[in-house]
Amino acid sequence: MDKIKKGKVSIYLQDDKYRGLAEVILQGDYKVIKVLKNDQRSRVKLIEYEQEKLVLKIPLEKNRRRWQRFLSAFRGSSSKREYENCLKILSEGFLGAKPVLVIDKKIGPFVKESCFVSNFIEGQEGNFQHLKEIGEELNKIHNAGYLHGDSQLVNFMVSNEEIYLIDCKLQKNIFGKFGSRYEFIYLEESCPKKIDIYRKDDLYYRGAKLLNSYLHWWGRTRKKLKGKELTK
Repeated sequence: MDKIKKGKVSIYLQDDKYRGLAEVILQGDYKVIKVLKNDQRSRVKLIEYEQEKLVLKIPLEKNRRRWQRFLSAFRGSSSKREYENCLKILSEGFLGAKPVLVIDKKIGPFVKESCFVSNFIEGQEGNFQHLKEIGEELNKIHNAGYLHGDSQLVNFMVSNEEIYLIDCKLQKNIFGKFGSRYEFIYLEESCPKKIDIYRKDDLYYRGAKLLNSYLHWWGRTRKKLKGKELTK
């Protein structure tokens, strides 16, 4: 990974041919093919550069959070961490997006704004008809000693009958079978009906299910408490 520093801007490149792309993005003069996502958390665009389709991701929520800015001095921006994680996914033998570049705008040692660019994967989001293949890929992740980190159906991309990992954290699985069961429970929650591709008859499943139920309860409780505070 090459680093280019221009005043308060740091640019991280995987290939020098994208040096011009960094300038185009900084100037805001790039071609947008389609806005893939635009909400309070992030803005994701399909863009074109020299006849190549690329994905530009701007983590709006994390860019705004003061705590995230503070932490960026020690662990880098969320965009840079995503860049490094994509490299890790590929180096571990899985399929995923190829990182292109990161742009960090800094105030002193702190990142104020950042964005991440990767290649565009032609394919479709994972859905229930791909459950068998997605389940096999999730097992591969677990067998390699990792967790996906967000194992919903839509976080697997299907392209040319192969499974690509999307929004995958690829974290070390320090929880063993408990962590694996939890990820399958989370996968099941994104399905339109119950699934039978993982074990549900052991203590690991029961423990993971109990934690999952508690987290849902706590999430609902927090929303109610916040709602009451807003009505005061």
